[in-house]
Amino acid sequence: MKNAEGSGVNMSLSHVWKNVRWLLLVVALLYIAAVIWNIQWPASKEKTDAAVAAIHAQRLTMADADGKHLPPAPDPRLVDATVEGIDANSNGIRDDVELAIYKKYPNSPYTRTAELQYAKALQKYLVSVFNSETWIAAAIEDSRAYTCISESYPRTNLSLHGHVVDQRSKEVEDMVFNNTDRKNTKLNADSYITSVALPDNDFCDFDAGSIVI
Repeated sequence: MKNAEGSGVNMSLSHVWKNVRWLLLVVALLYIAAVIWNIQWPASKEKTDAAVAAIHAQRLTMADADGKHLPPAPDPRLVDATVEGIDANSNGIRDDVELAIYKKYPNSPYTRTAELQYAKALQKYLVSVFNSETWIAAAIEDSRAYTCISESYPRTNLSLHGHVVDQRSKEVEDMVFNNTDRKNTKLNADSYITSVALPDNDFCDFDAGSIVI
């Protein structure tokens, strides 16, 4: 009888220990996960904050707009070899796009600078967006640049104004998102879409009136 009772107690203790072991394992795993989260989350936030700041900081300048600092024509074999493309003068505008805009509007500084700003903004979707916060920053710069295109054309005829703005913005979009990889990258960036408060002033990065043709 005593042996049976002792065996029962041992089995009971073994059962309790198994449950305790699983509980300790779960607690240990949760602790490890919390440690990893506490390490990774600040690093992730720091990366996001830096990317957002960089997106907003890169504005069009005289060096981008006056045509005196154009990049060399890129190697045609490399133009579409990567999603980000070639940016030899490191101004945030793909070289093939920058050269095409200047070639089309060499004597139209307002149109040229607005389109260059739009190209710079759209490029952010290809190289800088990896979460909702960076998408918001890119969307804000996109909105500013699109509105700058609108402001670069007179509003004396509103119907014509809308047509011209649509045409000019689309020609930049077609240049920036000019192949399947870039279109897919833009679609992937837009998977982070969320609500955003768009700016209602300070649209153009640069006063094209200061450019001497």
